[in-house]
Amino acid sequence: MGGITHSLMRKALFENRDDALQKLLNNMPLSFFENQDCIVVGISFNGILLANSLAQAIKAPLAFLFTSPILAPNNLECEIAMATETHDVVISDALVRSFEISLDYIYGEVKRQYEDKMLPLIYQYRKGNPLISLKNKRVLLVDDGVDSGLTALSAIKSVTTLQAKTIYFATPVAPYEVTKVMEEVTDGLFCLYKTKTFVDIEYYYKDYPPVESNVIEEIFSKIQS
Repeated sequence: MGGITHSLMRKALFENRDDALQKLLNNMPLSFFENQDCIVVGISFNGILLANSLAQAIKAPLAFLFTSPILAPNNLECEIAMATETHDVVISDALVRSFEISLDYIYGEVKRQYEDKMLPLIYQYRKGNPLISLKNKRVLLVDDGVDSGLTALSAIKSVTTLQAKTIYFATPVAPYEVTKVMEEVTDGLFCLYKTKTFVDIEYYYKDYPPVESNVIEEIFSKIQS
């Protein structure tokens, strides 16, 4: 095995985001969503292309929920929680206990992340407008992969706070254990690959470039507020 890189050893599940989209569309009851009062909600910039394309496929409006990770104070590469623009937060209890981090620190960071990270992005991309009302709506959350589940679960929590009528989640790939939790807190999960040996989202795509800012801005120009 010597000399063979990690990237060459893997077998990607998807050629690119378009390939993931087509495979997802082929495994979803699109007519169900087309006939409902549905709003598609993207939850990451990496997944915004998938969310936009899915919204177009089912002829539904697109919205975007801003999130921001909360990092351990003694390890800035470790996400211990995820905050959303609705001030909801999902915490990794195991990591918080391991690092002996106080809840005061976490909730202080929720406020700081909103003011320093999310609010500037809301003004940049949504012109400062609030998220479209999700009350009594059927919401389809979309991302191009789920890793720790913090982003996905915080988004689900936010949509619940916003009184959505039903909540569904669509993603091409996710860790098996995380999908079990997601299935318990949504009305339906559409996930092509649930793996017990999850690596990271990029690992499952042959081509996974970052989404350019001009593409993000173009999509946001069509988002309802």
